Amino acid sequence: MKLIETPIKKNLDLEYFYPNITKFVFGTKAIKFFKLYALDRTQIVYADAFDKIDIIMINTKKKINKREIDFVIKKLLNATRDEVTVHIGIKNEMQQKGYSFSAPRKDIIVIQKEVEPS
Repeated sequence: MKLIETPIKKNLDLEYFYPNITKFVFGTKAIKFFKLYALDRTQIVYADAFDKIDIIMINTKKKINKREIDFVIKKLLNATRDEVTVHIGIKNEMQQKGYSFSAPRKDIIVIQKEVEPS
């Protein structure tokens, strides 16, 4: 597996890329910075929200497996699965709350790690 950072060449808001997912995960909470990554066909959003780091994994073709989740936790957070919180049913939660997607989403997973605010 190879994790590749996707360059962002314009000054864009995270909500521009994933409006519904961003509203669901962050609400009105401020984000210090974000980065976009790709892991095969899985799109990854790394967002630092001052008191915690959120990683959103989005795949349009297949379910995201445990090995991919563990790989991302190790590479981006330098942590183990026991040190983070993994939310697996995000897509179903969003659909139950009335969110719709502009593009098909097969699986959405959110990984959160608490950090000391700086």
